[in-house]
Amino acid sequence: MKRQIQSINLNLVVLDQENVRFGGDVAQSQREAIELLMADPEDGKKILRLAEHIAQHGLDPTELQLVTPTDNESFIVLEGNRRLTALKLLQKPDLCPDEKLLKGFINAQRLLNGNLPSEIECSVVKSRSAGDMWIELKHTGQNNGVGRVGWDSDIRDERRARQTGIDSVGRQIRNIIKNNQGFFSKQSLDDVLDIPVTTLTRLFSSKPAQEMFHLKIENRQLVPLVSLEFIAPAVEYAIDLFSKHGYNVNDIRSADDRKRFIDRIPEEIHPTALIAEKNNKSTSENGKCTDSKSSAPVDGSPSMTDTGTGGNPSAEPSETSSLPDDKAAPGEPKIRARPSSRARKYLLPWSLSISNSRINEIYRELRKDIEVDQCPNATAIAFRVFIEVTCDEYVLGQKKTENPVLRTDNKKPVTESDTLETKVKAVVQHLESMGLLDKKQAKAIAKRAGTHDQVGSVDHFNQFIHSAATPPIPSELKDIADEYRPMFEAIWK
Repeated sequence: MKRQIQSINLNLVVLDQENVRFGGDVAQSQREAIELLMADPEDGKKILRLAEHIAQHGLDPTELQLVTPTDNESFIVLEGNRRLTALKLLQKPDLCPDEKLLKGFINAQRLLNGNLPSEIECSVVKSRSAGDMWIELKHTGQNNGVGRVGWDSDIRDERRARQTGIDSVGRQIRNIIKNNQGFFSKQSLDDVLDIPVTTLTRLFSSKPAQEMFHLKIENRQLVPLVSLEFIAPAVEYAIDLFSKHGYNVNDIRSADDRKRFIDRIPEEIHPTALIAEKNNKSTSENGKCTDSKSSAPVDGSPSMTDTGTGGNPSAEPSETSSLPDDKAAPGEPKIRARPSSRARKYLLPWSLSISNSRINEIYRELRKDIEVDQCPNATAIAFRVFIEVTCDEYVLGQKKTENPVLRTDNKKPVTESDTLETKVKAVVQHLESMGLLDKKQAKAIAKRAGTHDQVGSVDHFNQFIHSAATPPIPSELKDIADEYRPMFEAIWK
């Protein structure tokens, strides 16, 4: 169990000329090994940055070179070839094969001021094969906990907060919601904790978000510019988009992405609109206009104005308080605006268990790959196919159990050559007879499928495929999918 740790002269530690990083190549010399490691210009730049880091901070105390002895008293590095290359180039910069990087290694050597270690500590194994298991564990992920378990975004964020003493913007948003439950719902607190903190930081650090939510970063602290009474509804709507409607960091990567994301939040729950609504109400009740631009202290944050009127924009400073949910606004329900089903990113966000692999692939594309708003044509066509193959699979399955699906017009068994309208009507009737759909659901789906030229009818779907003049509308596709949903869930339990 005891490791063999040994200090070895740097000149006796050599690069692995059979390094897996070389692909199928084997270096014929140490110089060629360096050349192969730096063959890609980006790899060369990374080794230069590593050398600069070593020159400034020394060798990583959490890592040892893994070496095995050779017949001529030297030691081959099995793990740590990039670090050894950086050391060799700090020792002799003229070994650098890239002229563009040579000056960088010379400057890094000067930083050392002659303090390059003559010996390095190494962990020694008897043979290459004895080191293989450890090298593979290091480079192939967690391996069920046996390998290295990396830090997720929350852990990395916590580490930075401990080092700097300042929470990230994403963590501050979480704390605002946690510490102000009079304005935010318990569900929003649960949901925001499931959103990666780096995603929250990316959104709430952006100018479009700060302008819309009426937030400001001051001395690295996120400060509300108006009462949270007006900010909370829009923030909760954004949280719902992430937690329940398929949005993620890929939807807010660029400035344009973040602007589009913010534009999804209804204008009627923007803080500006809610403040105006409250002002109008106050004017009508009191015959005079009140000022709603006060700022409530949040989680110890300083007020942005001298008034600090909390949740009531017309209150005196002494009336500021953090009341529980049921007392936050006496006589008035808190504003809650949840995204409708039309806000979702993908057409089929529901969980279905589909045994047929081909049909499951179509379902997965509609659930996680094809964005409705970005690709309405592809979504409509794939959805039409999904309806038909689902019906065909159900008909086939019932035929095998000697419980055939019968047409609604002539009571003959449904065949693959029947129209999709015929299949849908027959399938929902059969599902109703089996007690898997109620009468109201079956009637609504049959009517949707069979009403000619109606949105969501089979004729309507066929126009998406065969007509060059009938583009699908994303919001309508989502409504149609919602209406067909009971059929899918009844078939794919």
